[in-house]
Amino acid sequence: MRFDEYPYGSVAFVYDWIAAVYSRGRIGLSKRVQLDEIEADDRVLYAGVGRGEDAVLAARFGARVTAIDLAPAMIRRLSRRLEREGLDVELLCGDVSSHKPERPYDVVVANYFLNLFDVERAREMLRHLRGLVKPGGTLMLADFALPRGGLMARALTELYYRPVNWVAWAFGLCALHPILDHARLIEPLGFRIRSQRRLPVLLGDHPAYVSIVADRVI
Repeated sequence: MRFDEYPYGSVAFVYDWIAAVYSRGRIGLSKRVQLDEIEADDRVLYAGVGRGEDAVLAARFGARVTAIDLAPAMIRRLSRRLEREGLDVELLCGDVSSHKPERPYDVVVANYFLNLFDVERAREMLRHLRGLVKPGGTLMLADFALPRGGLMARALTELYYRPVNWVAWAFGLCALHPILDHARLIEPLGFRIRSQRRLPVLLGDHPAYVSIVADRVI
C-alpha cells in the first residue's frame, strides 16, 4: 500500500496562510494546545510535519524532535527556520511508512496528516505509527472534527469540509474521503483516548477541528 502519493511541496509557500485563513486560526491553535502534553527532553516524532510550526514549538520547549515529510520544499523551509532560531531538530525527507528508528518515541504527532488518505490507508498508517510509539507513550492528532448531533450539524460540517477536500483532491494533494473517525481507527490498535479538545470555527459547535491525545496501553 503506497503512502507517497501526496506531497504538499507545491503549496509550501502559501500553506500556513491558507490554513490560518480557512480555519480562522483553529489549525494553529489545535497544534499549540498539544504542548501541554509534551515534557522537556521527550523524544517526539512529527509525522508529515509540513511547515513545522508545531515541531518548532516543541523544540523551543526542549523536546528532542524528529520531523519527517515527503515534500523537499517543506523540509527546506523548516530547515531554514530552525537555522534562524538556532534549534536542533532531526529532519528527514521521505515516506513516514519507511521510518524505522532504533527505538520508539515518547510521543508521536500526526497533525493534518491522516486526512491525506482514504480510510483504509489511514488505518494502515496508524498501524505503522503505533509501532513508533513506545508502550505507555502518547499519540497526538489534530484534524477536522466529526459532527455531533443531527442533520444540521452534518450539513454544516459537510459544507465546510467537502469543497476543500474536492479542491485538494483535484490538485493531487489528498484522497477523497469522509472526515475520519479517529477514535474508531485508533482504539482497536491499543490506544486509550485521554482527551479530545474541540475547536469550533464559528459560533456554535460546527464546523470544528479537534486535537486528540491518546495513550498506548497495549
